[in-house]
Amino acid sequence: MSGRLTLGRWLADRARTTPDRVAIDYHDREIRYRELGESADRLAASFADRGLRRGDRVATLTGNTPEHVAVFFACARLGVILAPLSWRLTVPELAYQLADSDPALFLVEHEYAELAEGAGVRFERLEIPAAGAAPPDEAQDDDPLLLVYTSGTTGKPKGALLTHANCFWTNVGFDVATGISGDDVVLQVLPQFHCGGWNVQALLSWWKGARVVLERTFEPDRCLELIESKRVTTTMGVPANYLFMSRSPRFADADLSSLRRAVVGGAPMPLALLEKWRERGVEIVQGYGLTEAAPNVLCLPPEDAVRKAGYAGKPYPQVEVALSRESELLVRGPNVFAGYWR
Repeated sequence: MSGRLTLGRWLADRARTTPDRVAIDYHDREIRYRELGESADRLAASFADRGLRRGDRVATLTGNTPEHVAVFFACARLGVILAPLSWRLTVPELAYQLADSDPALFLVEHEYAELAEGAGVRFERLEIPAAGAAPPDEAQDDDPLLLVYTSGTTGKPKGALLTHANCFWTNVGFDVATGISGDDVVLQVLPQFHCGGWNVQALLSWWKGARVVLERTFEPDRCLELIESKRVTTTMGVPANYLFMSRSPRFADADLSSLRRAVVGGAPMPLALLEKWRERGVEIVQGYGLTEAAPNVLCLPPEDAVRKAGYAGKPYPQVEVALSRESELLVRGPNVFAGYWR
């Protein structure tokens, strides 16, 4: 393998060392690390056969699926950039991002074919090839891995380029601050068109050999049922996720005893909502980030969750922050992105 910090090796290592562990639990379909690794290898082979090379883009329009995870790791092996596009976009918005990213290949899940057709760009169904031998890894540490569109303060959304090294270091910092172990069961509901859907728990879980309960969308009652039935140990969401779960009739009696840690980001968590979860025995770990930092910047350590309730926290390991005279938060670290696309 060419890069030292490249993420393609994460799945390759896991598929070799713990092949029979469950990597993804997707609507009770269990995908083991060996199977996920083989799927990524076959996709990488098909991409290479098509002539895709380092720096080319593969755009996707899909819900959270195991197949999309395999696409991510196939791109990671080849140094190809994955541009996961939001299924919440309007047709003109999707058309703009496709024109801007100029993908060599556009893969679409069946459910979103009509939206893709409206954008007027040729696409193919997202499917795993039946065969194919893994090509050699081509990715380097500073190669872009993700092209994630983020709404700025002005103008059209901009594509943030996150390199392998950015993703490597943001996951290392997250692990040191809040931790994932191979015994964890991780409930993943964040959409995979968002960098948090990859770099907040999910990728780290697959590096560590944990089980990820992968959900296509967020449904409050179903999430509470999954925490109970799958014995989920950790999850991540935005405040609205925790609010809607707390309002569910199931919340008062749901067995949350397995949930040792819950992470929140995206917006400030109301103190009353923090207290409601604390009454059920669950401490919420707060954080702050942005796409351009891959995304982890600040995190409130678990031991400060009560004492500093409502605060965004301290910088993750390897991250430095400062406040400018204009009251802008300045962020520096190996997680900070390579720049905007074009």
